[in-house]
Amino acid sequence: MTHPDSPSRTPRGLALATLLLASTLGLLIPATVIAQSDAPDCISIIADMLTPTPSAGAIRASAGCPSSGPVTLANRWNRRGPRSAAERTALVEASSLLRDSRIYDAVLAVARDDSRPSADRVASMKVMVDYAGNGYAVIQQGEAHGASPAGTSPRSAEQSVDGSVALTPGVRSDVKRELYRLANVDRDPEVRAAAQKGSESLGYVLPSKGSVAHYRMP
Repeated sequence: MTHPDSPSRTPRGLALATLLLASTLGLLIPATVIAQSDAPDCISIIADMLTPTPSAGAIRASAGCPSSGPVTLANRWNRRGPRSAAERTALVEASSLLRDSRIYDAVLAVARDDSRPSADRVASMKVMVDYAGNGYAVIQQGEAHGASPAGTSPRSAEQSVDGSVALTPGVRSDVKRELYRLANVDRDPEVRAAAQKGSESLGYVLPSKGSVAHYRMP
């Protein structure tokens, strides 16, 4: 599926346009790499993502750009200021589909930052839980544009795209540890509740006293 604003470009024009767009925000996206590994319509997606208010469609389509998508999605997570519910939902869906260390670092920073809105922090933890979860099938880059019908959660699609910077092998343990910390010490009750729920979804419960207990599978 081609992004509606996607222009037709030569490989050389693709690389030059990508470099120009990325440089407007200081994003370190190697243009030649993007030209080789991202689908051609990722150029128009990048252009939309670098606007102050990208469309929800462009945010979701970023999941099909394994080189540029992680950078633009991480940039949206790092941006401070008000965020619409539609943007937040699209960010969670796209970020959960595109598994990349740069996105993980961004959502982890948001989850830890108590100066951020509660809704943003809870949304970032949803991505963390998805990254720590199992059962995702890896699909080739460019296929995420049509991976699921509009409005379908990436969890129900059970498909994901590997970004160009792989997650560390210990990401599951890191997420569990961070959720446990947030559930115990964060000052925001909404964040604590979301962290506890996330811990439980990964097989851990938080007793009222004592350390975290692990679920034993029958």
